[in-house]
Amino acid sequence: MRFIKAKIFIFAFLLLFIFFFSNDFGLIDIEKTAIITALALDTDESGEYEYEITAQIAVPEARQINTENQKAQVSGKGNTVGSALKNIGDVSGWFPKLAFCNIIIIGNGLDGTNVIKVLDYFSKTLRVQDSALVIKSEKTAKEILEKTTPLDNISAFALQKILFKNPGFDMDIAEVDVKTFCSGYYSPCGSSFMPIIKIVEEESSSGGSGGNGGNGSNGGGQSSGEQQKEKPVVFDATTTALYKNGYLVGTLNKEETFARNSLYEDFYNTTFEVNNVVEDGEERNYLLTIKRCVPKIEISASDTAVKLSVSLDLYCKISDLNSSSSDATYEKNQTLPVSVKLAAEQKFGKSLNALIKSSINTGCDFFSIKESLYRYHNKYYKKYKETYLNKLQYSVKVNVTGQK
Repeated sequence: MRFIKAKIFIFAFLLLFIFFFSNDFGLIDIEKTAIITALALDTDESGEYEYEITAQIAVPEARQINTENQKAQVSGKGNTVGSALKNIGDVSGWFPKLAFCNIIIIGNGLDGTNVIKVLDYFSKTLRVQDSALVIKSEKTAKEILEKTTPLDNISAFALQKILFKNPGFDMDIAEVDVKTFCSGYYSPCGSSFMPIIKIVEEESSSGGSGGNGGNGSNGGGQSSGEQQKEKPVVFDATTTALYKNGYLVGTLNKEETFARNSLYEDFYNTTFEVNNVVEDGEERNYLLTIKRCVPKIEISASDTAVKLSVSLDLYCKISDLNSSSSDATYEKNQTLPVSVKLAAEQKFGKSLNALIKSSINTGCDFFSIKESLYRYHNKYYKKYKETYLNKLQYSVKVNVTGQK
């Protein structure tokens, strides 16, 4: 008994000793490890290989005065996604560390193919976290990583700022991660979506362009003169790409994306505009803030049709308005006029109707109607499983209330 504590101590020490040296200790050297922040997936333009993958790497620099994020882009090619990633390590001498990769960009060269061919690797490998966001580029994916933006020197971090929305920001982007996208593909509906990234050039003075050029030249490999000529850009992700069985079948515009998010996202403190409202004989523009959003989606089936009922209950307050007369008030909350209430209901109703029509026209079942038929109305599943969207009867109801 007197040696039990000593034996336990020795056993615990040996156990920790084994865990320590069985770790991937050779990859701790930061000089041999590439911390990848984003991956861009394109087709190989040369035609020699099927895929070209570009990795944006955060480059560490041992300088005390360095306060900027440095970046580098390294590309690899291969006939599979895994071989292209391996080629990145072969040509760079860095081991590609994907644990910090939060964004996967799909280039427009893959529009005519089944994207699950490239995303399936990321859904099954343990090297990439399931929460990594999937986005589609309007142009090549590589071009997104090469752009200079005033938000952050590393474009992947700038994308994260607009994609990862915290409560209080406008929910105008339909973001999706790898796990959710692949789950939608393998579901009975076979439907998925992802935001489309558009590059918007900003007009800036020569001094501002020069500053951004200085930041980009540290890791981009371009000369200072080239960087000064390049205009800084921002990213727009309010358009949504729709996928059916892995193929791109259509898009949702900004208003339809906003309407879709009102049904599935937390809309607290999201703002929207109601313009050209006639009040007291004057046209006014209002900015409303949504303080409460209660969506309700009901799916039912009968011998004659499949029915979709969408209702939306919004409680809003006026945040701003323009008026030629004084609109100053000592009240904390302004009363929501009837004309504004009706205009807001009409705006949301129009967007929700357009959203449902987009689902019918493209065949992308982002309402999960087919899955609902299978789970809760299995009696009619066999009858409607191939034609349920063509037999769909839908109704939309929007109710807006506010301060009275």
